[in-house]
Amino acid sequence: MRHSLYRYFTERKWADEFLGGEMRFRSLAYFRDYENESEDEKVRKDDKEGNLVFGPPEGLLISSQTQATSGTWPGFRMESRTKQAEIFVLCTSRYFSEELRDRFGAVVCVEILKIAAFCSRIRRALPQNATFFAGKVTYYDPSQGPEERWALPDLIARSKFKCYEWQHEYRFLFSLTDALGFENASYRLIRGDLKEAPKPEGCYGNCSVRMYFKFVWARGGRALWSAG
Repeated sequence: MRHSLYRYFTERKWADEFLGGEMRFRSLAYFRDYENESEDEKVRKDDKEGNLVFGPPEGLLISSQTQATSGTWPGFRMESRTKQAEIFVLCTSRYFSEELRDRFGAVVCVEILKIAAFCSRIRRALPQNATFFAGKVTYYDPSQGPEERWALPDLIARSKFKCYEWQHEYRFLFSLTDALGFENASYRLIRGDLKEAPKPEGCYGNCSVRMYFKFVWARGGRALWSAG
């Protein structure tokens, strides 16, 4: 059985550049503070991007080792936040459908046929100090425990709330710093629905990765459809 990935584009020129071997990775911070959507749309904007949330409805069970006591704190949640401005991501979907085309507002979709070869080419195009990961996004309910993900920034970057599950996302991500290192996250207890303040435009990272091997696309990718 063939397994492919699909990249949806809102403009034909971005698809042409992609097929030519050039792709733009966006930082997690970019999607966290994305301003071109309402809170109800939930397509690209995600104010919890790169942020793992654990908040049971009854509150957090907190234990004190020094006082040997424990109790539930109603209204509190725990968050494990990555260095969102230092982790870059390229988003694809594991599904090709008219629904995804419409919800993404796409005019072109490109199929990636050889995922392993695609990953190898990205690694070779990145600087030697880059850390690279790829894999399916896990969709979760914040009432569920974070399991091992809280200490692994690459898994946090591939975790999203269940309301995004319709995207069936597969992500490629890298960092040029230690942002994807073990336990390289910040942890905090939050009461209520505290949101991050939007950052200045200069804090958002874009990174174009140029891959000089167009034959990969001749063999490993093809445009599926285009409007116009």
